[in-house]
Amino acid sequence: MKKRSEGYFGLHFDFHAGADCTQVGKTVTEEMVREIIEIMRPDFIQCDCKGHAGYSSYPTKVGNPAPGFVKDQLEIWRKTTKQYGIPLAMHYSGVWDTKAMEAHPEWAATNEDGSQNKNMASTFKGYADGLLIPQLCELANGYGVDAAWIDGECWATVPDFDEERLAAFEKESGLKLVKDGEGKYDRRSKEYRGFLDFCRKRFFEYLAHYVDEVHNRANNFEIASNWAFSSHIPAPVCADVDYLSGDFTPIDSYNGARFEGRALCGQGKPWDLMAWGFFHDFSGGGRAVKSAVSLCREAAGVLPLGGGFQMYNTQNRDGSVRLWEIRELAEVSKFVREREPFLKGSKPLSDIGILYSYYDMANKSDSLFFAGGNEETKGAVKLVLDSANPCGIVMDHMLTPEFLEGKTTMILPEIKYMSGEIKDKLLKFVDSGGNIIISGYECCKLFEQVLDGVKIDGRKDQTMNIYDNMRYICQKANLAEATVSESETTKILRKCSSGAYGIGESTELNASVIPIATQTKYGKGNIVAIYYNIFELYSQAPDFYIRNMVAGFIDELGPEKLVGYEGQKFVDIVPSEKDGSLLINLTNTSGIYAENRLRAYDEITPLCDMRVTARIKKEPKSVTLQPEGKILDYKYDPASGKLTVEIGRLDIHAIIMIDY
Repeated sequence: MKKRSEGYFGLHFDFHAGADCTQVGKTVTEEMVREIIEIMRPDFIQCDCKGHAGYSSYPTKVGNPAPGFVKDQLEIWRKTTKQYGIPLAMHYSGVWDTKAMEAHPEWAATNEDGSQNKNMASTFKGYADGLLIPQLCELANGYGVDAAWIDGECWATVPDFDEERLAAFEKESGLKLVKDGEGKYDRRSKEYRGFLDFCRKRFFEYLAHYVDEVHNRANNFEIASNWAFSSHIPAPVCADVDYLSGDFTPIDSYNGARFEGRALCGQGKPWDLMAWGFFHDFSGGGRAVKSAVSLCREAAGVLPLGGGFQMYNTQNRDGSVRLWEIRELAEVSKFVREREPFLKGSKPLSDIGILYSYYDMANKSDSLFFAGGNEETKGAVKLVLDSANPCGIVMDHMLTPEFLEGKTTMILPEIKYMSGEIKDKLLKFVDSGGNIIISGYECCKLFEQVLDGVKIDGRKDQTMNIYDNMRYICQKANLAEATVSESETTKILRKCSSGAYGIGESTELNASVIPIATQTKYGKGNIVAIYYNIFELYSQAPDFYIRNMVAGFIDELGPEKLVGYEGQKFVDIVPSEKDGSLLINLTNTSGIYAENRLRAYDEITPLCDMRVTARIKKEPKSVTLQPEGKILDYKYDPASGKLTVEIGRLDIHAIIMIDY
């Protein structure tokens, strides 16, 4: 039997049992589980055992069972999956456990006003040893399940304002929380920022403790903490979790897949991402089951990055599954399996890195971990990919020569806080011949001293016209007020003027024109500064003009790209390598997938007549289009080392496989 962490394609089911669940197991049968397995052929199955409400959907002896059982549905899942040699993992809500907080208020986090949190456990108190560890051991040793996917973890963890915790913080740090004029803790004070770091450190200790304890008591049992060491915690892995995983948003899901996969793929652990099999907007707006086509595209946002893929569908209130949903999604399993031989364990490559800084997030966020507040980074990933350029996410701890090898350009999307160490590493990268693109008032201010001839006096929210010769568009932005003296090292790339409407047909007719983008030579490299929140705006409202402007900046920096592309821009490109082969992944992003009001779609318009170039060291032995195994004609220029391939049609995803 494979380990859960080795799985490439899996299924996830849950129903967050509650007080209404009085007939759990009533219609759950071995035949139901067999049909799911026969249709989908998963590497693993995750099913419900305890949701956020805190009720266990099996007759636990150590936890809080649901009110009524007809059959032990977990026993049925375990028996049947074991017959097929398929690992069974548990959906288990950790920190978020409403029932346990009701039964054990002493385990709860204390809110800022001194009340006990009704839902969230404190990571400082007895929840892990009193319930979490014993119940995971019961599942492992009593039922023989193989793994747990712990939901409601980092993103549900809240600061604990218990007096004992505050005293411990003061003793450890020498700092005492201060209050503002309204009697609340001053969230922008250094004391409060220090307290958040104190609570974050405790979460890591809590996670490491329960993982180690369960590993010691339950042999071969594997654990993932939902969203640990991902975009929510862009930091080094510091607990012995067996794999990394998370469920990206059921809304605007493809953008979620392309972003979250890039946050996970460099962390050095087996990883997968979960797509919701249905649309859900958390506001009572209804539910719509997604089509196989849309889920295949979401899988195509993940698989080229080397990770695995799983789908989530809910269980009924008795634990049974709606089999019609499973039958309609069989095509997703086929799609993933066809790509597995080429992409499982592949290593993505990119010329462009986008800094996603834990230091920045920890200093600007008022939450412990970051379910949001990263629109700038998401916007940068979206913009670069939308311009048919590959890119990867680089975290603070990845700013090493080894990890930056092959990177020609780093983008710093509206970074507000930066340590001296991080800044020094980035400037060393530029001095050695790399390029950085910085954006936003705060980030440009951080680098003002090395922007020759640039002075930044302040900033203001304003509507501005952004010029490109005779053409301009209008954006409302937070703009740094920069004055620039052009020189041999600094040149102006773009200008703008104030106001919602153009005064003339060109910049020469408008006396109020100010620079919005400059390029400064620094050592052997360059610094492009964009003086407004361009990536945050692009995340909210993509615009081809802005996309093309930034793509032009990247092209003008000069380094030859690993992969070039000509054709419709609606394509994500992911170069990767596996077993000595260069793989160029192409994913069709045409259509309306990014519309937040969209419920479901079942058609993707094909892309046609694309030309792809790759910079390679020698002529290949073969070039094939996978997974169909079609031999491709190609041209190779040994003088430039450039390979050229033409693709007539792209439906959802294809791989140009180059073998030497």
